Amino acid sequence: MKKTTTLVLLLFLVAGTAWSQGRLGIKGGLNFNSLDDITSDTDATWNRQTGYHLGLTYQAKLPVLGLALQPELMFERKNSENMNAPHQSLYMDYLTLPLNIQIGLDLLLFRPFVMVSPYISYAMGKGDFLANANWDDINRLDYGYALGGGIDIWRLQVTGKYVWGLGKLQDATSQPISGETFKNGKMEGFQLSVAWMF
Repeated sequence: MKKTTTLVLLLFLVAGTAWSQGRLGIKGGLNFNSLDDITSDTDATWNRQTGYHLGLTYQAKLPVLGLALQPELMFERKNSENMNAPHQSLYMDYLTLPLNIQIGLDLLLFRPFVMVSPYISYAMGKGDFLANANWDDINRLDYGYALGGGIDIWRLQVTGKYVWGLGKLQDATSQPISGETFKNGKMEGFQLSVAWMF
């Protein structure tokens, strides 16, 4: 029992030390999102359109070879466009909390890494095709994961990851929006980011 307690306290001490020695940063970049897996009678295809993200990040390197945790608080705008009607687009604004779990190599002047990033998002705004939609017919909560990689060069960090949304934009019982249904529709796409660490 004493050994277990000592081990747990030691783990908390090591994690706390790593966290206190972490780096705070600002991060921004571009999203290239599409709306996929839609169950719709109109057979519309909502393709990639450029959005953006901006927020705060914090990187804590752990005393395990190459491992780092990087939680973030981001504002994200995700856009998509109807390929059957090129002037018909939609966007959703989210407050997103991703946790980037990185494994990399410290090579003196730079650190390349790969990462997996589970996330949870809450919709704060909507527009264009969704502007007049009732929030009762849209799922505000989104969640999913991303896979990608990046590189740290001194205080600069560049990352790229592909994001898979698992939350549905509309449920099966949701009402159509302007004659279109987005049942089972999920946002996914590529995200390119640059961060500056202090």
